[in-house]
Amino acid sequence: MDAVQQTLSPSRRLSIVLGFTQILLWGGSFFLMAIVGEPIVRNTGWSHEMVYGALSLALLISGLMAPFIGRVIGKPLGERLMRFSGLVIAAGLAIAAIAPHVTVFFLGWAVIGTGMALGLYDALFAALGKRYGATAGMAFTYITLISGFCTTIIWPLLTLLLGQFGWRGTLLIYAAVLAVVIFPVYTYIFPKNSANAPRPAPKPLRELAPPTTGDPKVYYLVMVHLTIGAILMTGMSVHMIDILRNNGLSLPAAVGIGALLGPSQVGVRFLDLFWPKKSQLTATAISSAGVLTGMGLLLGSPALAAMGIVSYGVGNGMRTILRGTLPLHLFGADGYAALMGKLARPQLIAQAATPFVGGWVIQSMGVSAFVWVLAVLAGINLLISLLIRKTAVVHVMAEPSVIRKAS
Repeated sequence: MDAVQQTLSPSRRLSIVLGFTQILLWGGSFFLMAIVGEPIVRNTGWSHEMVYGALSLALLISGLMAPFIGRVIGKPLGERLMRFSGLVIAAGLAIAAIAPHVTVFFLGWAVIGTGMALGLYDALFAALGKRYGATAGMAFTYITLISGFCTTIIWPLLTLLLGQFGWRGTLLIYAAVLAVVIFPVYTYIFPKNSANAPRPAPKPLRELAPPTTGDPKVYYLVMVHLTIGAILMTGMSVHMIDILRNNGLSLPAAVGIGALLGPSQVGVRFLDLFWPKKSQLTATAISSAGVLTGMGLLLGSPALAAMGIVSYGVGNGMRTILRGTLPLHLFGADGYAALMGKLARPQLIAQAATPFVGGWVIQSMGVSAFVWVLAVLAGINLLISLLIRKTAVVHVMAEPSVIRKAS
């Protein structure tokens, strides 16, 4: 048994399968409205704010539910709850597809938000961190590497379905795919006997996280850091084309430069495979610096826009991995699932508010003002990342004899 414990880690095959399930789940929720939103507005006559506000509602509900989901996943066999994420999102898509009124449409997205809490990154990282402890970090990298192709795969597919079946038919078809695929895959990955699976042995001292759980300051710094990162990601995802157009670029040029975002994010995640023993604290600072540099370049001339998107993409691609590995590194595997739920709530609530606040800033003060707001937030986040590093190191020096186990 000891030999098994020392080698237990998520397999590459498991990580690849989970990466593809994340493509399906993200494509049917967070990234869906970017393609079907405008067709829904044109077909129904519902206002732009109401249609896109449904996504904000889903994010809000997902954020409110995240701590509860995290606590459930932390219990024995709790990760099996994730089996239902595809079915729940599918039900929400079906309700939205047949909605005769915007109120029913909102109801459908409320259900989708519940499914997002059950199955997206935060829940999945919590389940893997609970099962594999410190060895889960490489799985996070593989999963985010593969799921980084979500928009590359799902957006063209949605566009094709829209042309053939309209937005209602597209949602129903996507719902059927989720219902058929996710439940059996997650049932196989998280079987009934998973609670009895051997746990990984504690890592050697030099590989373990510093014991920061005794200092709540570090927890709140990490929470604020991840929340600001979520705001920056959402603001860029929703308004990227507006930002590039504001730089004097034509729509085709803006779309072409915006397409650099996906390869940039995936590329840095691929590099992460060859740098597995890097310091999570150093990587957090590098990620924040990349995002800040990208924002600064976007405030410059149009010639710098492509470099700005690439720099932002590198920083944000690292951030996606760090949202799972940084808390695991700092706080260990004990209670990790519940911790991820607590950290997810402010992130998702902030994401829900960002489209509305960003739209108000753009309408009231212009796109350039919005980019300046993002740049200031990115600068604050870089300072917070450095403060996290300093505080964690000071805590280790103050309590060198206390090491949190990874089991």
